[in-house]
Amino acid sequence: MPRKPTSFDVARLAGVSRSAVSRAFTPGACILPQTKEKVTKAATELGYRVNSLARSLQRDHSGIVGLVASRLDTPLRSHQVARLSEMLIREGLKPMLITAERPDQVGTLIESLLGYNVAGMIFTSDTPPPALIEDCARFGLPVVLINRPGNSGWGDRVVADNETGGIMAARLLIEFGATKLGCLMPRTETYSVSGRAHAFMSYARSQGIPIETFLADDQSYARSRANIAETDGVVLQQIDGLFCATDLMALGALDALRIDHGVKVPDQIQVLGFDDIEQAGWGAYDLSTIRQDIDAQTTTVVRLLIERLAGDFSDNKLVKEPLTAKLRGTTRHAG
Repeated sequence: MPRKPTSFDVARLAGVSRSAVSRAFTPGACILPQTKEKVTKAATELGYRVNSLARSLQRDHSGIVGLVASRLDTPLRSHQVARLSEMLIREGLKPMLITAERPDQVGTLIESLLGYNVAGMIFTSDTPPPALIEDCARFGLPVVLINRPGNSGWGDRVVADNETGGIMAARLLIEFGATKLGCLMPRTETYSVSGRAHAFMSYARSQGIPIETFLADDQSYARSRANIAETDGVVLQQIDGLFCATDLMALGALDALRIDHGVKVPDQIQVLGFDDIEQAGWGAYDLSTIRQDIDAQTTTVVRLLIERLAGDFSDNKLVKEPLTAKLRGTTRHAG
């Protein structure tokens, strides 16, 4: 097989020095426009590509940002990862996606990622093992955690204010006339999703409002629909307001209420979700929800990472992103 072209080949063809080739592919380097044009033309002709990983050995980092995520099959997470990738690229960084659906996978995958001399790490998946965060701290590697608990001594955090969001959901349903509430949440506890559900139930009970809890096997549409579809109709008659801990769970609940039980929404039961995913606004659902602004959240995450890369050595930062109500047709307020 033909060997890959090198910087020496490009220099020879362009009639320049090898250092000129290096400067041509180094952002901000001093090089005459005509020299850069010669190098670029020669590189294109030869099919030469810069070895970014090799070049990173000569610098503090490779410019690669590890993006650790799970549940990419959910609309919120896929949108979040897409926006993070777009913004990192816009800032001249290179996102490397690591998907870890099982907690036992996270450690091995992240350890392999650290071998690429990454510039920083962004975690959107389940809590990373504390030992890995300690490794990042030892190497001074910037870390930003999204909607993760602050149980480590390293890394900035950007979180939706889940306690405020849960309380907001309860207040809205009560304000719209609900007197007997239900809460649909996943059986497995998570920091953000379970946190907002518990805040919702705690506030409702503090107001003397009875609560019925529905536990789905996971956060998926299918499991959420199955949970409500299999619920005895008599139990559903005892609630007039249902908070679902995510929009995806709410969509499953809505179809179960309307199709499987024949419940009129919002006349008999009002339904409120959380996240404001794209599907919440579809005409078939028209779901009222508590909105996370993913674009604003992404801007904050990337800003914190860049500040750390620029030499910000201040204490760990916690940014709580504001939440807003997006009211549609599944609550009785909306016209």
